[in-house]
Amino acid sequence: MAVNVNSSVTDPFYRYKMPRLLAKVEGKGNGIKTVIANMTDIAKALERPPMYPTKYFGCELGAQTQFDEKNDRYIVNGEHDAGKLQALLDGFIKKFVLCKNCDNPETTLSVKKNQIHSKCKACGHAFVIDNKHKLATYIVKNPPKKEVDLTKIKENGNGNGTVHADEAGHEETNNKGSSNEEDDDDWEPEPTNGAEQDKLTGQMSKLVLDADLEKSLDERLDMLHQFFIQKKKDDQLGDGKVLLDEAERLELKHKAPLLLVNVLLDENIHKEKQLQTYRTPLLRFTLNDKKAQRYLLGGIEQLIAKHEKDLFQFAPHIIKTLYDHDICTEEAILAWAEKPSSKYVAKTKAKEIIQKCEAFITWLKEAEEESSDEDSEAEIDFDDRTNHTTEALRKAKDEAEKQKNKIEEPIKVVADDGNEIDIDDI
Repeated sequence: MAVNVNSSVTDPFYRYKMPRLLAKVEGKGNGIKTVIANMTDIAKALERPPMYPTKYFGCELGAQTQFDEKNDRYIVNGEHDAGKLQALLDGFIKKFVLCKNCDNPETTLSVKKNQIHSKCKACGHAFVIDNKHKLATYIVKNPPKKEVDLTKIKENGNGNGTVHADEAGHEETNNKGSSNEEDDDDWEPEPTNGAEQDKLTGQMSKLVLDADLEKSLDERLDMLHQFFIQKKKDDQLGDGKVLLDEAERLELKHKAPLLLVNVLLDENIHKEKQLQTYRTPLLRFTLNDKKAQRYLLGGIEQLIAKHEKDLFQFAPHIIKTLYDHDICTEEAILAWAEKPSSKYVAKTKAKEIIQKCEAFITWLKEAEEESSDEDSEAEIDFDDRTNHTTEALRKAKDEAEKQKNKIEEPIKVVADDGNEIDIDDI
């Protein structure tokens, strides 16, 4: 029977599954031991070496472990039932598998300078895993194996070239038959005139472009993420054109808003009016682009989930600001609310965020229905711009209110402390 990789997700349609742990007790007395019968299948689902979760069990239980990779036998000394080991496995997944940003299990591990680095393939978030756990020491000494990229083999004039990879995935290139100083002289560029130099530069640019596009999606996302970070650090965001150009060069225009949220916005989004500040760069990506708007809303979900204590109660304010400043359209927001996704955060968390925005979503739906039944001049604004509407629009609004024979009250949202928040009072 398959179970959700992230045990906190109760959605039966959650796409990340793994086999339920099967344990078999063998032996008697001091020789008793527990064999995890399907550890190889579990490890494959988690994309981790089977030794890691097995060793984690040993660390948590204070028991010795044994690995027989040839026969797919992974053993923990002592008698342990499957339910207890399954609970421990959840702890391993939380510490060494799930992304700290989006709770997605699509992460990869690597060891650099005695630290365990994790990179999420779903949201691009990179972080260092806490090395205080005993398993961390084992992983540092036994890092995940990395396949050698044969495209990196460089051949010299004799056609001889080899690449060696150590356990940590570091590569060394040995070129036999090289002649050091003589080869350096051979590579010295010849003098060129201006026209030849321009032609050469254009050819090199095309080669660089082609090389980047041959990289994997994860590598290109990481390149774009670092580019955004550097531009913000150097205060070179401008109107966002340079960001858009790089995203389009790497063919990541639709996904880029997810990275922009990570780089430009933080837990002070509602206090510092960050969406207003970065409206123009964001519009560069989202204007008339439904896919980009969906990725942006996914990034907002991740931001709220990451800073839930500070931002959850302000979720409707944030979504409303996206709407007010035309960063996301009414159609995109309603589509987002209609179909919660587990692509960016756990589906249960996505549903909670959408439910928190229910008052604003309801208003959008009602406004959409009214606009289809009445002429556009009777449309009622939902924001601070109401004070600046024309006299004709005010009259149309009053007439519409008389027809409905009621006075509409401002939409309010109940905060976590029980107090009501006027959603227009931002």
